[in-house]
Amino acid sequence: MKNQKSSFTKEMIAILGKDYGESTEIMSQVEDLLKEKAHSLYSDLIYTLTHLHFSEAQARQHWEKILKHKQQMGQKLGRNVGVRVALMDYFTNLHHKIENPKIIELDVFEKTLLSAITDGLTGLYNHRYFQDRLEEELERSQRYGQPTALMLIDLDDFKRYNDANGHIAGDVLLADISKILRKTVRKVDVVARYGGEEFAVILPATKKKGALIIANRLCQKTAASRFPNQEIMPRKAMTVSIGLAVYPDDAKDKAKLIDMADKALYHAKKAGKNQVYHYGDA
Repeated sequence: MKNQKSSFTKEMIAILGKDYGESTEIMSQVEDLLKEKAHSLYSDLIYTLTHLHFSEAQARQHWEKILKHKQQMGQKLGRNVGVRVALMDYFTNLHHKIENPKIIELDVFEKTLLSAITDGLTGLYNHRYFQDRLEEELERSQRYGQPTALMLIDLDDFKRYNDANGHIAGDVLLADISKILRKTVRKVDVVARYGGEEFAVILPATKKKGALIIANRLCQKTAASRFPNQEIMPRKAMTVSIGLAVYPDDAKDKAKLIDMADKALYHAKKAGKNQVYHYGDA
């Protein structure tokens, strides 16, 4: 069976947190949210709630049976039954997939989930989540005929700052840069730590023009911010270089899009740093 992706959303957690079997509206919201996800919606849902691995086809069959079991339990008990109760009974007593069931509070589960998809130092999404999310966004782009822009961002001369000020100061700098990134991009954008001093931003439904506006704003805000002992840097300030590529204009798949953004980043660094470079302008 395929490895499952930790892409269950906060929205789903919030919805299930309100489910005590009292309203059909809750299940309607669950189904609506499932329809918005990519190819792994049912397997992600069941894995998130039970940590059981199923293929998407198997998971969908189980989900339909769980909803039927929920209705049957309600009729036998003479009261409404929440989907989490029905799901636990289904896998514990009917299919014996769970030997020692435990009730996990959703806020605790949310923290566990977030720790699996976020970077401990910066609080941004981690590299694995970035890869999964980019794949989902490109599938959405293909479905609806919308572009997706990708930015790869590198902190200029970070090694120099790190060597001069120490690793702790370097970590603080990375965390501060992360805050600037989050405040500058839109809520719909996905900001991740790509690795080391490199970051990535996925911009859904965004053309080249809009992406360039956001990227240049990031450069300007970073250069205008103040950081401890930044006077030792070549420009007396901390700066970033940004490589930009847009799907499907610059690339037709995920690997190529990342490669094009990386090549654009290389051009931005080579041209003098502290600037944005779009791959299509090469």
